This record gives sequence, structure tokens and C-alpha cells, in this order.
Amino acid sequence: MKLPRQARRKAKALFRLCLDGEVLDPNRVRQVVTVLFEQKPRGYLPIVQRLRQLVAYRIAENTLSIESAAPLPDQGSSLFAELEARYGSALEKRYLVRPELIGGMRIQKGSTVWDGSISQRLQTLEATLG
Repeated sequence: MKLPRQARRKAKALFRLCLDGEVLDPNRVRQVVTVLFEQKPRGYLPIVQRLRQLVAYRIAENTLSIESAAPLPDQGSSLFAELEARYGSALEKRYLVRPELIGGMRIQKGSTVWDGSISQRLQTLEATLG
């Protein structure tokens, strides 16, 4: 469904109100959505829909995910600290143990993926040979 241009513009303006500098502030998001639902301006549902998309994109962009084949001794907290020092703080952090990686780990920040797992190397080798 295509959103009206005016709804996209209003949602973008409201999204900017949710930012504290470049960081998304959850309290501001709550305030903006609360006011939006209280006032219910004309065509507010498409505005809310687009605002939700913008917030979801920002959260996904600032999510750090670490997947390892074996459990890390500190549940990845030292690795999270190092990644945050290099790439900025994360809104959400995820740590998973996935034995199907066979060995190594996979790190993802937003749409950037660093995959040093053995299963990925095997898949690359299979694609090269096959």
C-alpha cells in the first residue's frame, strides 16, 4: 500500500522529534505516539504506520547480533564492548549460540555482516566448486 506523500512527510518530521541527536530515544517515541493517538489528526493511521517503519529501520540499523558456534566465556560482553567502541552504541544486543555454525562466529550490525563461521566457508567452497 502506497502512503500519501503528506503522511510520509509528517511521519518523518515526527521521527526527527524522536531523536536525541542521532540516537533514537524510546521515551520520545512513546510521547510522540501518545500525542498522535490523543489528537488523532486527519489521516493519522498512515502517519503512525510510516513512523513505525522509520523506528523499526533505526532499531534494526543499531542492533548488534553475535552468533557463535560454542558459548563464549563472558556471553560476548567483551566483544559487544569492543564493537560499540568502534561502531557506536547499540539500541539492542543479541547473543546466540548456534551449533550449526560448526565453528567460528557471525557478527551483524544493521545490514553489515561479518561471517567467519565454518559453515559459511563450506557454503562458499560448495558454490565455487559446484
